[in-house]
Formats: sequence, C-alpha cells, structure tokens
Amino acid sequence: MLLSKRQFIPQPLLSYFKTLPAPIKGIALALASNALFVTVGALVRVLSESIDVFQILFFRQLVFVILLLPSILVNLDVLMKPKMVKLHLLRVAGAFVALYFGYLTVSNIPFADATAIGFTKVIFVAIISRLFLTESVGLSRFVMVAVGFVGVMLVVQPSMSQASEGYILIGLIGALGAAVAVICVRKMAATEPRVAVLTYQAISVGIIALIPSLLSWQWPTMYEFTLLILVGVISSIAQWLGVTAYKWGEANIIANVEYSQMIYSLALGYWLFTEIPNSLAIVGVSIIVASALIPYALKYWEKQIR
Repeated sequence: MLLSKRQFIPQPLLSYFKTLPAPIKGIALALASNALFVTVGALVRVLSESIDVFQILFFRQLVFVILLLPSILVNLDVLMKPKMVKLHLLRVAGAFVALYFGYLTVSNIPFADATAIGFTKVIFVAIISRLFLTESVGLSRFVMVAVGFVGVMLVVQPSMSQASEGYILIGLIGALGAAVAVICVRKMAATEPRVAVLTYQAISVGIIALIPSLLSWQWPTMYEFTLLILVGVISSIAQWLGVTAYKWGEANIIANVEYSQMIYSLALGYWLFTEIPNSLAIVGVSIIVASALIPYALKYWEKQIR
C-alpha cells in the first residue's frame, strides 16, 4: 500500500521497531501481514453467511481505491500511460480469480483447509516461472514443492463427496489465479510503477465484481457494513506490511514466513468456528512448514561448513 506507516502504527511501537535489526524487521512485518490476511479470511467467512461473495469483494476493492485515492490523484499522468497493457489485463484477471475463488473456498470448507489449498500457489508459481519466465528452478526446489503439496493434502484430506471436491477444485483455481498475478507483477516490476500496478487492479477488479453483486445486492446492516469496511482496511494494511517486509528482509526468508498462515488459520478455525484438526492435519502442517524452512536451513548449513 502507498500509505504512510505513521497513519496506522502507534508511535511507541514505531520507535521500538526502528531499534530492531533489519532481518527481524522484515520477519516481524511478514508475520503481522500474514496474521491480518488470515483475519480477513475469517471476516469473509462470517460475512458470507448473509452477504454475497461478489458484494464482499466489491466493498473490499472500493475501500482499497479510496485509500489509494491520494496517490492516484498525484500520479494521474503516469496512470494514463500504461506501458504493459496485456500484462495488466492478465494480472487483473488473475487477481479477480484469486480473490473471488479464494473467498468462495474459505466460506465453504474448514478454515485451515482453505488456507492449505491456497499454498498450492507456490507450485503453480514454480511451474509457470520455469515454463514462461525461463527462471532456473532446481530439482531440490521442485522436490520441496512436492513435499509441501503432500502436506496440503494431509491437511485437507479430501473426501470423495461432490461438494468437497467442488470447493477443493475452486480453491485450486483461485491459487492458480494468484500465481498468474504474482508472475505478472514480477514481469512488470522493472518498468511499471507500483501505483499503476495497484490502481489498475483495485479499480478493475472492483468494476468486475460490481456487476454481478448488483444482481444479488443486499443492503448490509450496520454490523455487516462495519465488517465489510474492516475487510477492505485490513486487506490494505496487510498488503502494505507484506510489501514493506521485503524492504528489510531477504526475499527467500520473507516468502518462507508466509507459511505462518497455517498456524494462524488453525488457531482461528478452532477459536471462531470450533474446527478441531486431527492428527493427520497436524502432521500435514508440520510438513508444509518444513518444506518452506528446509531449503533455507540447507543453505545456512552449506555456508557454515565452507
């Protein structure tokens, strides 16, 4: 997000944060970002009991655009001259699929299961990077991705029921959309300013969501309206924290911290929705976390023995 950190971080906390070493700052911001994104998922699940998912998504984007408005006004000249239109369109499509299908998934299956399915994004990113970006993705990386996928299946434990299979498939499509969006951002990062990438996505996804949301529009109660605003605000703060985390910490370390979402989702699933994971799910979570941490641990060990 293009917001000043002073707008939402208390001064004492900000002063303490400045005293931390750079890698710790990155990890702390990533942990906070992940916690907020999981909180958004919980809010969406609560809202989906009475509000259509398209309407939730529209309000999220509306709040996002309002928060971006100062930057939009300052950068109108830049925004009127996009440099990579096709990639922007592909990124918008990927973001819409990721958000809408992700919200559908978290609204209809156990909370931790939906989070675990979302991690298949890592698999899709690795495959797309190898096929279309000609990035070097080694055998060890693919092995760890495969191990992580096994962990996802242990958490989800898909039944053979049509309903379960349907929402698992929806979650996988959402993860593929997220991967496409990530790859597009990676391709555009060198030439497109961040304000353009965020603004086009925020406005375009909002417009796409508005049309179907009008067909099932329901005026929210004050309680629901408050939750809808929170979804937008918390999502925006979480995105800002996540982006800023990469300023302070190494990319591979920050990416690995993303797996903390599994712990948060298990805790929230138990606390809010009384979803108790079984022993296989606990094993699956351990495997998912290990698949993220092992490559970094091996690199650290190699450096030590040299």
